[in-house]
Order: sequence, then structure tokens, then C-alpha cells
Amino acid sequence: MARKPAKNRINKLADVAELYFIEGLTQAEIAKKIGVTRSMVSRMLTEAREEGIVKIKIERKFKYDKDLQTAIIKKFDLQDAVIYSGQPEDYENYLTHLGVAGARTVRSHLREGLILGTAWGTTLNATINALELDKQFCDIKIVQLAGALGERSLAIDGHALVYRLVSKLGGEAYYLHVPYIVDKQETVDSLRNVQGISETMEMMKECDLGIFGIGSVELDYSTFFNAGYLVLEEMQGLSVHGAVGNVCGLFFNIQGEPTAREFQARALTISRKDLFKIPIRIGIAGGSGKISAILGALRGRYINVLVTDDITASEVLRMANEDQK
Repeated sequence: MARKPAKNRINKLADVAELYFIEGLTQAEIAKKIGVTRSMVSRMLTEAREEGIVKIKIERKFKYDKDLQTAIIKKFDLQDAVIYSGQPEDYENYLTHLGVAGARTVRSHLREGLILGTAWGTTLNATINALELDKQFCDIKIVQLAGALGERSLAIDGHALVYRLVSKLGGEAYYLHVPYIVDKQETVDSLRNVQGISETMEMMKECDLGIFGIGSVELDYSTFFNAGYLVLEEMQGLSVHGAVGNVCGLFFNIQGEPTAREFQARALTISRKDLFKIPIRIGIAGGSGKISAILGALRGRYINVLVTDDITASEVLRMANEDQK
């Protein structure tokens, strides 16, 4: 285990950091001032960041499309919509932007006594990465709403995301220590009666806030497929039943109607009924492969707050209007 620097060393690192970040001296000027080499100053600044003496916070400025927000809210009778302008071509940058917008939206709903439910996915991972708070909450509960996706998706799985949320927000975690999909419905019924699992399932019914990605059945955008959890034949089977997307592993068609019922009967996740009881259901999603999934989620009322970019929102509106002609 690495030793923590002595108090004198910490003070020295803080002095160097103040000269660089606050007083604006160059590394060469600092080196001359304190009598060390410039490379030593560089290493000290790196050490200061690693020890948490220096904390860098980047506030990304967004431009929001108010007209699109109003149109989306009116069209789908939403509580709110957060639609920012700009869609970087690079997917990693896009995901970062989407996560920042999602984190700001989530942060505005946080409070003491909150029961927050969440599932899995790359978008939620990006949102949690961007979630920064000045303080933790004493009385907050974080609930895993859907079973695990398996070893290949640990970083974006529900268990890991709940753990990271608790580490950032504070409070208490309620994990769902089961796989998302099992062999038969009887197994689902049996697992639901296990004490730890039934406790989490009951807590799902008390959630005040849900934060979700919106999953697609398009292979390039599917967490299920890319995590190796569902094979090609299973994904194709979902499409045959008309599925375009899912929220918390609850699949729906383009009209937002539940589908793939036989598959769904083997899933360990929050029920559709209990999901709809959550007063605030924030869906964070975007990109060309998610348009049909977002439209289905909006039509089916799986979410009532949408966070996305202006290009995605425009396409969702266009598709919704085209279907009505």
C-alpha cells in the first residue's frame, strides 16, 4: 500500500499548485523560485492532483434548444425535456456530452429522503461519471431496478452503477443479486421470494426518481448484444416481435406497447406497473440508432423527462409526425 505524503510534503505540493494554478507562474518560473528543476515541478503538480490537493472541475457550457424542448414536451405530454444543441461526430465525445447533460438534470432532482432507482448502460455510466456534488446526502436510497448482465459488462452493469452512485451521493444501496434473464418463469417466481431479492423488489415500489438509458435493438447500439448477454438469434427474435427498444429491460414496440412477452416473463426486473408509479422517470439517450427506441419509450410513457441532443430530438419529432399522416 502506498504511503500518504508527510504533512510538510503536502504543504509543499499545495504551495507549488497555488503558484501554478492561482498565481499563473510557469513551471520554469516556479522551478527557479523554489530551487528545483522544471521536470520536478511537473512531477509535483501531477502528485498534487493524485493526492486530491488539486481538484479540477470542468464546467461545459451548453446551448439549449428551447423551441424543441417545448415541442417535445407538448407532443408527448412530458414533465420536462432537456435538449442541448450540437452532436459531436466522435461517439466518445458525444457520450460525454450526453452524460454531462444527464448529470445536470439528475442533480436538479436530488434531495434528502430520496429513493432513486436505476438500471444499466453506457449512457448511465457517462451520466454518473459526470455527476459531481459539493456534499453527500445522509438519507438517500439507491435501488438496482434490473438484474445483472454478466461478467463482460461489469463497468456498465446495474450493480457497479448503484455502487458508484452511493459513493458519490452517500446513502444506502439496495442491490438485485440475480441475472436479468433466467431459463423459465418458475425460476423468476422462486427468486422473487428470496429475502434479499424480495426486499429490493419491494423498495422498487417506493422510488421517487428513476434514471434510465433507453436501449435499442439495433446491434451497434444494444447493451445486451455488445455485452455478450444476448446472442444474435435472441436479438433477432426480439425484432420479430416488433421490439424497438427497452427501458430497464422492459421491451416495447414503436407505439410503446409491451412486446416479446415470453422473453419478458423470464426477466428479473422492475414490473411495468411499478415503473410507471415512479413520479419522475428521466430517460437519457441519443444518436441515430436510438431514435425508434426513444419514440417508443415516449409513446409508452416509460419516461416523462427526456435528455437528448437537438438532432436526435428533431428526428424523433419527424418520425412521430410522419406516423400520423
